[in-house]
Amino acid sequence: MPFVASGGVRIHYTDTGGEGRAVVLGHSLFMDQEMFAPQAAGLAPDYRVIAIDSRGHGPSEDPGTPFSYWDLARDAWAVVDALGLERVVVGGVAHGGFTAVRMALLAHPRVDGLIMIGSTATAMPAHRKVGYREVIDAWTGDVPLAPTIKMVSSLMIGATPEDQKPWRDKWLAADRARVRAAAECLINRDSVLELLGDIDCPALVIRGLADQANDAGEMADMARALGNPTEVHTIAGASMTPNLTHPGEVNPLLRAFLDGLP
Repeated sequence: MPFVASGGVRIHYTDTGGEGRAVVLGHSLFMDQEMFAPQAAGLAPDYRVIAIDSRGHGPSEDPGTPFSYWDLARDAWAVVDALGLERVVVGGVAHGGFTAVRMALLAHPRVDGLIMIGSTATAMPAHRKVGYREVIDAWTGDVPLAPTIKMVSSLMIGATPEDQKPWRDKWLAADRARVRAAAECLINRDSVLELLGDIDCPALVIRGLADQANDAGEMADMARALGNPTEVHTIAGASMTPNLTHPGEVNPLLRAFLDGLP
């Protein structure tokens, strides 16, 4: 498995390879790079899909100390640099989207395009922090995990029980405490809304209509604040991970966006 070392962290990633424009993608909390299997299948070989397992997820290794999305953005750039890529498209879902926008802020001359799925640019509102902490405490504690997994999979993945089952099985078999630092990163994230005007590359924003974690108004505010006019596409029937559950609708949007980049 390919890894890149960066500041005491070993970052795992997958890479479809090829000569096409590189698209670097980051997953949502609790999930991993496997959630981009539909994009790897649908975009390669025309595009090179690089999916990163962030700290606390997949085979990536970290010391378990606190980190921010700025740290995760630097991790992702370390992968890009190790692959010898000068310019890339960056994107992600929720947790991965918060990382991607900071990748663009750290090095916007190197970013050809930005893809945000189920993400915003603001700090988490105080009223949401309470519910998130309850979920994380249950997930990382010693109470039976199955009820929490059922609730999380329903909210994040939605679709059908068959769609949710592979992820439920993976979560039940994993070290449940690993995600604590990543969850704190999500809950304590800073707002970057006022910085978005510096990102002048084309951007694509996608939201699942049933997404209960990311407010449609907040996503519209993000789209308006970006340096280029940006459309927001809503996927009916999808929740927080439309790229996973509705690739038939999402992949054509991604391909059209990528095909239209300068």
